[in-house]
Amino acid sequence: MIRRMEILALAVALACGLAGARLLDAGLLFLACEVLTLFLMAQMWNLLAGYGGQVSLGHQVFVGLGAYALFLTANATTLPMWLVLAGVPFVVALAAIPLGMVMFHLKAAYFAVGMWVVAEIVQQLAYKMPFVRGTAGLVLRPGGQSVQGYPEQVVFVVALVAAVGLMVALRVFLRTRAGLATLALRDNEGAARAAGVNVQRLHLILFCVTAGGCAGAGALYYITTLYVTPNDAFQLNWVVAMMVVTVIGGTGTLAGPALGCAILIGLREGMTAAGFSGDQYWIVMGLLSVTVLLVSPRGLWPALAGIFRKG
Repeated sequence: MIRRMEILALAVALACGLAGARLLDAGLLFLACEVLTLFLMAQMWNLLAGYGGQVSLGHQVFVGLGAYALFLTANATTLPMWLVLAGVPFVVALAAIPLGMVMFHLKAAYFAVGMWVVAEIVQQLAYKMPFVRGTAGLVLRPGGQSVQGYPEQVVFVVALVAAVGLMVALRVFLRTRAGLATLALRDNEGAARAAGVNVQRLHLILFCVTAGGCAGAGALYYITTLYVTPNDAFQLNWVVAMMVVTVIGGTGTLAGPALGCAILIGLREGMTAAGFSGDQYWIVMGLLSVTVLLVSPRGLWPALAGIFRKG
């Protein structure tokens, strides 16, 4: 059952989204859209790895599939682009069912590496498919027409409401019987299995949900760029960012990915403004991730929450 404060949070998110779309300049809007879409991806990876215990190194495949599903469908049909966007997560989630059934024959590190191999295979196939146009990329032209207006304004509203809605949905889900089974899975898979939880089915559900979520976030992000290539859409940096954000913020927590996104993007913007390169930024992020793992293996959010409780 959804609570009153959760409904209020959704209403506030919608109001803030509409106000921000009007008041923020184009540069800030694009940055905000990037932060929000990264948060959606990271929360999906956190749901699969932090709660389900299935670490994936290949979830960038769903980011790319979401982007291409949107571009190809919107360009080839007269369907409204935003209607196509709404359908992308469901289509990719359904397509993930057979993949999940195959990949779950692999365990632990084998599953993680296997997903990375799948992502690489799909990327190489995308280069070879003529309708994807390989390295030339695709331009978003819904119905054969150029996108009108400022799509990042709509993306900002949708992404903000989706981010808050995802937090609310996960809070509601974790209060249900299936949510309690997921928490049991996070804490001890063996104990959850002994208690009667169908671990394999729950893993598959989480896999498909996170696939659809990453696809939707990827589609949202590439609406703001209006252009996509296989090299960009299926890049390893997507899943690296998801992992770093989750590990730093707090694996298996709802607020951790939000804190991780704030740190990752804030540090990137600060170092860029100071004249540091992208390579130097990722070195710092890597060192920060290792430090957090050594000091607080569950991430910064649980550590901060523990300090506040003691205080």
